[in-house]
Amino acid sequence: MFAAASAPVIIVLAQQAGAVSPPAEQIFKDIKVFKGVPASDLIPAMQFMSASMNYTCKDCHDPKDYAATTKNKETTRKMIVMQREINEKHFDNRLEVTCMSCHNKEEHPVGMPLPEGIRMRHTPIRPAPKATDLFTSHATASGQFTGMLVRTGTLTAPNDVTLEMETTPVELIQAPGGKYRLVAGERKIGSDGTQAWYGGLPLTDEPMAMFGRLGRTWVGETDFAGLSRPAVTGKDTVGKSEAVVVQGFRTATASAEELYFDAASKLLSRLVNIRRSTVGTVVSAIDYLDYRKVGSAQVPMKVNMMFAEGPTWSFDFKTAKIEPTVDEKIFKSAG
Repeated sequence: MFAAASAPVIIVLAQQAGAVSPPAEQIFKDIKVFKGVPASDLIPAMQFMSASMNYTCKDCHDPKDYAATTKNKETTRKMIVMQREINEKHFDNRLEVTCMSCHNKEEHPVGMPLPEGIRMRHTPIRPAPKATDLFTSHATASGQFTGMLVRTGTLTAPNDVTLEMETTPVELIQAPGGKYRLVAGERKIGSDGTQAWYGGLPLTDEPMAMFGRLGRTWVGETDFAGLSRPAVTGKDTVGKSEAVVVQGFRTATASAEELYFDAASKLLSRLVNIRRSTVGTVVSAIDYLDYRKVGSAQVPMKVNMMFAEGPTWSFDFKTAKIEPTVDEKIFKSAG
């Protein structure tokens, strides 16, 4: 994509400062889309593209022959033509859209808003472990419980009316089968495993799926059952800890999920949900932090829900216990 000039060429260009620069094709070899552009402008253009892509010269050029054709050079030429056409057609030839507009220091444009700290590309692992082995390791490390998991603490989230952040007492109860009930101030949200609700109103489609993810602040072995075609996509970090990432598709919510398993503890440390809309992709994430032993299970006592379009919902649980029996009534709508 970007050319490096030899020392003699740079000297020539420096000597031409203050004079009319010849066109690039008279100084450089293999010039195509930059024909007619002043030669003195070519190196700054290369520098701009390099910075926009986070590339170096050798990513697009053959170091032994910078004029040689490479796949990335051909791709870049197409991109330059596309940029010019966009600016000519939509911005009266003003330089409004550039490489940086889309790439923003990434090799491939990130076509979706992301919660802070979330990445869609991960460092490859070779050979990669089996996703099912990671599920089994998490289930072994997290343990299981029968009955209900009851946690209390605080929830810091935007007020539904004022949208200003507020901290309120919270109680979150979970039971097997996707059952949960959350009460935080005026918020009353839950599900009996089939129907989700907010206050007295039933939820459907994406609102039900979104609040269902809120209810999954503890993930047991059966929570991986609805994930199809799981595969390890690489490794990444959550905070300072390395994690192995599994991606799969959850048919029930028509969304992809990325599951981050802590390399040391084997516990799930992050869940990223990815769902397409007609105009773009929506990404949200849940971080599972500060696991502690509760009965026979390891339970996260800090849970952060992150959204690209808004502030983080932060759960800070102070107490946790296992109730041996399940009260089915509490998972029904509060009316």
